[in-house]
Amino acid sequence: MMNFMFIFGATNSYGVFSTYYLNLMLTQGVLFGVGASFLLAPTNSLAAQWFDKYRGLATGVSIAGSSIGGLWFTVATQSIMDQIGPEWALRILGILTFVVTGTMNMFYFQRVPPKPRKRIIELSVTKRLTFWLIALELFAAYAGYWALVFYIGTTAKQIGGTLQDGSHLLLVLNAGTVVGRIITGYIADKFGSINTLAVSLILTVAIEMPLWMTAKSLAPLYVLCTLYGLIASTFISLNPVIVAIHFKDIPLSSVLGMTNMFSGLGGLSGSLSQGAIFDTYDKRMNFTNTIIFSGTFILLSAIATLVLRAHVIKKGSDRRFFQRV
Repeated sequence: MMNFMFIFGATNSYGVFSTYYLNLMLTQGVLFGVGASFLLAPTNSLAAQWFDKYRGLATGVSIAGSSIGGLWFTVATQSIMDQIGPEWALRILGILTFVVTGTMNMFYFQRVPPKPRKRIIELSVTKRLTFWLIALELFAAYAGYWALVFYIGTTAKQIGGTLQDGSHLLLVLNAGTVVGRIITGYIADKFGSINTLAVSLILTVAIEMPLWMTAKSLAPLYVLCTLYGLIASTFISLNPVIVAIHFKDIPLSSVLGMTNMFSGLGGLSGSLSQGAIFDTYDKRMNFTNTIIFSGTFILLSAIATLVLRAHVIKKGSDRRFFQRV
């Protein structure tokens, strides 16, 4: 895993030599994505291995660390770039990333030693409907989730704000995810991870579409970012818990890696589609169609979660509708 720590950290350092768009695509896009993905699946699976009763809370706390890091990186990156320029900013962040993640890696311990495997991909999970429902839920959630993150700054500028207002809104959103992932983790332990995920996705649609569409000043945007941070990103912390519960007979990191593949596909296709919709249909004047696209896919994710809930209940011995799932 240390090799991938090196890829993840060195990507930022290599970016300083990028003078062409293709170089930036290869370093900040491809290499950064490879390094980050090899960090994501193992670290997301660790907390779920060590906890049972408080698995949701433990996973929420661990993944909330990424939100805290996002808060710090947003402020630190801009500050370093303003003081010493983008080249040294990337060098410093690359070295810092490698040192911190490399050091933390030495303290990671698996509860259950990995079993010898002949294949990287566990094809047996593809025969289970549970896997495909989780994959659909993740694909749709990632396709819709990032719209607000990417376009909140532009929205603020269109209604009379500044780029700094956009940065502040992102900070508020990130701060909300820290609290939201921990709280929903606790709620998931009490009422069930699938139940909590379904409710949070439905609430996300109910919050995002009216507040974003009708915003005429910065105040509604701050409310939107606060609530969106608290509620919307919880699918990132709850899915490792759901996978851990329903795939106990298969190495957790393998299943998470396979489901995360659909997360990446959803994020990629969703971001490209949102950009095309904003250019073609919204004419860069408003975000109506972009918001509808985002809300539709998050709603699709909620529907997939409700179908998953029904499927899990049907497989079990307890067929009650109201139960902890």
